[in-house]
Amino acid sequence: MAIHTGSLIRVLFVLLIVFFSIYFSSSPLTSIDNESTLDKVYSSLDLLEASRRRHQELETALVETRIEITDKLNEFSFHSSIPGSNIKTSEDLLKFRSYMECVTTKGKWVYDDTPRAFLIHKLEPLYGKCDSNFIPLNKNSSIEELWSNARNSIKYKWKTPNECPLPSFNRKDYCSLIAGKKILIVGDILSHQLHDLLIDYFHDGPVQCYERSCRNHILCPSPSDDDGLSSVMRYTRNDILSGKTAENLDRLEMKFLEQSWTHHVFRHNVLILNKGHHYQDDATFRSSFIQIVKYLRSNNPDTLLIFRSSTIGHSNCNVPNIKPLFNPYNDYELENLPYNWGEIHKQNMIAKEIIEAVGGVYWNIENVMETRVDDHVGGRDCLRWCIPGPSDICLV
Repeated sequence: MAIHTGSLIRVLFVLLIVFFSIYFSSSPLTSIDNESTLDKVYSSLDLLEASRRRHQELETALVETRIEITDKLNEFSFHSSIPGSNIKTSEDLLKFRSYMECVTTKGKWVYDDTPRAFLIHKLEPLYGKCDSNFIPLNKNSSIEELWSNARNSIKYKWKTPNECPLPSFNRKDYCSLIAGKKILIVGDILSHQLHDLLIDYFHDGPVQCYERSCRNHILCPSPSDDDGLSSVMRYTRNDILSGKTAENLDRLEMKFLEQSWTHHVFRHNVLILNKGHHYQDDATFRSSFIQIVKYLRSNNPDTLLIFRSSTIGHSNCNVPNIKPLFNPYNDYELENLPYNWGEIHKQNMIAKEIIEAVGGVYWNIENVMETRVDDHVGGRDCLRWCIPGPSDICLV
């Protein structure tokens, strides 16, 4: 992979490969073969019309977004670089984006029953619900014993084409890659699951933390006497990425949880942002996101900004023994999903235009997770996945 091994690759590798590598091995693969679980009670004309509408709505949204970017973000120009990384030329930028596009859109889920290590969840008990009926094994059990007791849902791997292979690393490698990185994660409870995944991977035991916010966690200690080389993570919950501060918390919209977070930014050199599943119309979503990234880039010119895409929910996630979908939902099915889930892709594309306009990175996990209807926490929660499970690989 002909990409500079600078700070951008270090951060994204630890966020992609940490969860990819535990599934990565050279064993035989079997394709998923089940049908979509949504009832197909529509005609080909219905599907055609839905596709036309969704395409037109997306094109209109992107045109409006580009107009507002030109108007409000015209002081920024990042056609050949990504601040906070070693990507400084248009060639390197193109290679990086092409690689990320390949990894996230050209892969497929395959079933592989070859025994291998997987994450052990140590924190929020909600994410362990899927294992509540499994007999806990001794901590000294072999990989084979743990594997034979594991759910089938964790035995799928994300297989990418030869043009964008996934490297394999261990925890020591990861710590070397993210040395000196101070990571701030801001978003809703789905971002909190990303926080839990990182803790599960880098820590051998549980830590005390909560969904509303969490103190700094050292992911990796400094490899030397220089404390600045330690890697640190912090999570703050703000459902819509508002710039609320302690002084204006009395003017919050009560339907959202908006913890103040911008005062933490100066202590961090990597920001991972997500606006979550708290629906706003396109104009509000677009304008508010432009406002916050303009503030962030103006005041933090060297910080690496990453927007983590949202994933669609799966309304039939409580079906027993359900498997990953063979195909993602089509346009008609997406239009008929509840809770504005059908709007997720369009607003992800809006966010992509905006974050890249200020030299940030769009981290696409929407495509990776769109068929993983299985292994959700369940009950009334068809957004988050159990740990270990699909989220190990793409971080909901």
